[in-house]
This record gives sequence, structure tokens and C-alpha cells, in this order.
Amino acid sequence: MRLARRLADQEDFSRLLQDTADIVVITQDHRGRVLSVNRYGRWLCGKALTNVRRRAFIDLLSAAPSDLPERLAEVAEGRHHGFRHETAMRRENGDTLLLSWWHTAWSLDHGRKRRVISIGLDISDQRIAEEHIGWLSTHDPLTGLFNRRRFIEEGRRWLSATAAGTRPGFALMLLDLDQFKDINDLNGHHQGDRLLQEVARLLRDTLRQSDVIARLGGDEFGILLASDQPEAIEQAASRCCQALADLSVQQGDANLPVTTSIGIGICPRDGESIEALLANADIAMYQAKAQGRNAWHVCSGDDEHRERIHERVYWEQRVRETLTGDGLQMHFQAILDIADNEISHHEALLRVSDGRGGFLATQHLINAAEQSGMIVQLDERVIQQVCHHLAALNRAGIRAQLALNLSGMSFRNPRLISQVRHWIRHYQVNPQDIIFEITETAALADIAATIEVMQALKTLGCRFALDDFGVGFSSLYYLKKLPVDFVKIDGSFIRHLHENDEHKVLIQALVDVARAFRLKTVAEFVENPTILDILRELGVDYAQGYHIDRPQAFDTLWPA
Repeated sequence: MRLARRLADQEDFSRLLQDTADIVVITQDHRGRVLSVNRYGRWLCGKALTNVRRRAFIDLLSAAPSDLPERLAEVAEGRHHGFRHETAMRRENGDTLLLSWWHTAWSLDHGRKRRVISIGLDISDQRIAEEHIGWLSTHDPLTGLFNRRRFIEEGRRWLSATAAGTRPGFALMLLDLDQFKDINDLNGHHQGDRLLQEVARLLRDTLRQSDVIARLGGDEFGILLASDQPEAIEQAASRCCQALADLSVQQGDANLPVTTSIGIGICPRDGESIEALLANADIAMYQAKAQGRNAWHVCSGDDEHRERIHERVYWEQRVRETLTGDGLQMHFQAILDIADNEISHHEALLRVSDGRGGFLATQHLINAAEQSGMIVQLDERVIQQVCHHLAALNRAGIRAQLALNLSGMSFRNPRLISQVRHWIRHYQVNPQDIIFEITETAALADIAATIEVMQALKTLGCRFALDDFGVGFSSLYYLKKLPVDFVKIDGSFIRHLHENDEHKVLIQALVDVARAFRLKTVAEFVENPTILDILRELGVDYAQGYHIDRPQAFDTLWPA
């Protein structure tokens, strides 16, 4: 648009832009009749210049704004500097392209001739991409079903309507495929993905259009059933079980049956919030699994696990309060360079105030965040906090390196890389001072996707530590694939190191393997000087634990 204004007084303006690619340039007289169209504009119109000259500009458009002639006249007469709008142009072959138009005045002969320059940018692909991004925000890309976020939104809308009396109650059904992990492990993720797509198709065919179906994550599906009548609910659950029971997966010469366990909560009887309904249905689903799989179970007030419902809802509420409030804090535990006997870096540990001078149980909080899908937002908050603290240390002239934990679910967060990049730039911190820790189990859940995200973050300059190393049966095989810088030896091998010679042998082997891959080793749960001396003898690079230092608040560890 600045280009148009800069050249607006030049008589050869249209000639200069005749060959401009991907931009439509049209000159109009003061009555809105076309005087010239550049080559790209003629290509879009599919007409020669002689066929459009002297035609009204508005005739070239599809469904133009009704006030467009009036607005163009105001521009031509100098009453407005310019006018912007989005209007489609239809090609002769029937295609419709969306263009963003900017109209500005152009005077000739010292103002005696009035013209309007109209510049159109083809934004069709941009709009398609925006719509696709919007679709991805509410849908599961693999199955095309709603995702967890949209499912929860729909559930809350149904709950509000039920509470207002504008719709009857409804049922929330949770479906979990039995032994899906075995199918995935034996046949690979591609086979597992095809199975999930087939399950989604069968559920669409089995249920009514008025029912809401979503893939909540992994092999878990959610359904909002538009009925609270026991008979209708039981029939729907039975149809789902039967439809999926007809599926099978080829494994060698045998067919592995595909079955499902369904848990059902009924609104408003089993909960007046979506969280309560999900918790009830989840517990009912495990009751169905206990019945022998390929079964369904309706939540009952007499279920022996009823107390677990209230506990789960309580912790999910604490997670939501943490994300919206200011109770989130970071404490920092020192990590010792064993050879130099100096603090190398610190691990940032999540702490959330309980409002009474203490802290909530962190592991309960994280578990609830993972089960509810809110762990992604929680991780984003932690990343922001760590960058904030690094910036404060930089301003104080203190060089520090901070490690922080990432959930495996965050590696499937499409915003993760952009969020990390944003906070690094916002706080102007050195990305090499950030070390992301990911557990071995989370890393191997989707090895290809994990490696892709790790490589992108390492390109920014960040580093990685593989946590809980040594507990997985495939640790050594995948170690060469994962772009990590540190391996943190699982604490179960460290706690009783001074009493267990077998653990010494294992740790020595892990150290040798790490060195072969040029990786540094970190030992967790170093609780006494004897263990530290053994680690020094075994060649472990770093030590972390209460013997080194306990986690401390930022202001305590680095007082102003």
C-alpha cells in the first residue's frame, strides 16, 4: 500500500506495475470506469484489456459491498485518502479468488483529472490457511473428530442449556480401546493410526448426528449423547461395543480383535460440571475394564471409587487456579560439577502456593494437569517463568543455566517452539542457558515427533537432558537417536548405591555408554557424602540431591 501512495503522482504508475506479479493494479476514472488493468489482473479476469476498458470496476467483482461505488467516488473526489476492503473476483473458469483491495486517489494535469488506483492482493491461500489453522484448533487432524478442547466447550454448552432448562439431561461416554498399546507396538504407529481412523468412522456411522464425538487423545474417545434415558444410553453403548468388536487387526496369521471399554456419566445426576462428568465417566470406564473388557458401565453413586472422583476434580480445579492466578512459583535446586566441586547449573522445580503458607503436592498437580490436558498450558507458564528469572539474573550480572521439565504432551503442542522463541526474544536471554528435561518414557512415546521438536529447539540454541535414564528396556537403542546433551541417571540406582554393588556396575556401564556418545551424566538423589565419593570414582559428571543443596526460592538463592 505504501508503494501505491509513493507512486500515486507519477503519470506512468500503471505502466510501472504492468508486470507486477501477484498484484492486481487497476486504474479507474472518477466515475468508477476501468481505464487500465495490469497483466496479472487480466489473467485473473480471464479477459483482454479491450473487454474490460470502460466497464464499471464493480462489475469485475463478485458480491461487492453495496456502498462501494459511493466510497470510490469519495476517494476520487479527495474526500477520503483511501479505502480498504476484501472482495472476491470470479474467474471465467468459475474459480473465485479473494482479494484485499486498497483504493487511493491519483491526480493528473495538476489536479484537473481525477483517477483512482486500485490495488488487489490475492489472499485466497492466506484465508484458506487461516481457516485450516482455526479448524486444527478444534479438531483432531488424524480422525477429523473434535479434539478435547472443543469437546469440553461443547460439554459446557450442553451443561448450561440443561441448567437453564432449554434442553434435557444428557450422557457423557468415555471410550478406551482395549490393548491398543499392544496393537501399536506389534504393528507400528501407522497401523495404529489407521485403526483410530476406522474407529472414528464407525462411531460416526453408529451414533446420531445430534451426538458429539471427539478424540480426546491417544486411544480415548468422548461422546456427548443427546439423551439421559437409561434405555437409550444402554442401546447406544451396546451399539458402539458391537460395532468396534467387528474390527480386527492382522497380526501374522492371526486377527487381533479390537474391543472397547466404555464409561458413562449422566448429567445432571453424575455431575454439574464437565470435569465432574469426565471424572465419573473415567472411573466407570475402569469398572467396565474390570468386567472383562468390551463392556460398558454406567457410573453409580455406590461405586467404591467414588472418593477418587472428588479428589480428581479437586486437583483439576487447583490446576485451573494455578493457570489463572499468581500462585505459581519456581524453586531451584543446585547441580554440582563433581570434578570441579562447583555448582554448574540449577533445576527449576514447580511450586504452587496452597494459600496457607505452604505448597500443594506438586506430583498430584502435574498428574491432574496431564489427565485433563492442561499440562501444555502449565508447561508454557513454567517456560515463561524460567526465562523471566534468567533475565533477572542477567541484569544482576549473574551467569546461570537453568533446567526445566517438559511433559511429553508438550512435544505435541504446536505452539511450543514459537512460545520458546517468543520468551527468549522477549526476555533477551541466551538460549544455551536453558536445558529442557524430558523423561525417557515421554521421549519414546512418539520418538519421531519428539526428535523433530527437540531438533527445532536445539536449533534455537537450547539443550536437552534425558531424565530417569536407565529404567527403560530400550534406553541404549534410542540414546543415539535422541539429540540430548545430558543423561540423568534414575534415582532408584543412586539412593542405595553405597549398599548395592550391582548398582555400581550398572552406573559404570551407563557412564561408559554416555561417554561413547559424548554425553554428560547427572546423578539424582545424592543424599550423603559417601554416595558422592562413589559417583566421583565411577566418573559421573554431575550430582544433584539434598547433600548438594535443597530446592530454594529464587529470592533466597539469589538475594537482591
